[in-house]
Amino acid sequence: MTPNATVIYPSRKKLLLLTAGGGVFVALGFFLLQSTDIEERLAGIASIVFFGACALFGTLRLVRPTPAVILHSSGIFDNASALPAGFLHWDEISSVYVATIKNQRSLAIALKDVNAFLSRQSGMKSKLMKMNVNLVGAAVNIPASTLPISLEELIQQIQQKCPAIHVVTK
Repeated sequence: MTPNATVIYPSRKKLLLLTAGGGVFVALGFFLLQSTDIEERLAGIASIVFFGACALFGTLRLVRPTPAVILHSSGIFDNASALPAGFLHWDEISSVYVATIKNQRSLAIALKDVNAFLSRQSGMKSKLMKMNVNLVGAAVNIPASTLPISLEELIQQIQQKCPAIHVVTK
């Protein structure tokens, strides 16, 4: 990485909360598995799978700290979520904006050619990113919940690296 890159690591405090919270909901899932009601058992399985994945993600990121975001004069490297985009050149990006789904904020990165980007992804990852497009209008989303800075600060840093980037205010 060149000296002019801005490297942002995930917040350890937020990763600890994610891991602990995931662990609590996994335990709740095991408790629900003891029920005789099929709906409660299904909810328990769903809780174990989803929150287990969250806890695993948080644990891995704590054990092996890797940058969440790297800003460079030629583009942005996203490794902030379970669906990282990898490196995107600035000329691939049409705009950035803050998206909110059920009180969860993320930096949405809208791409000029979403289909070309999705074709570079693996099967399941591509399908999940396509769901992101339907939910927030962007395949690439950097969650605020893992960053040590606000999304507004991240946008400012992006604008410093690429002044021509189009920021949409919603």
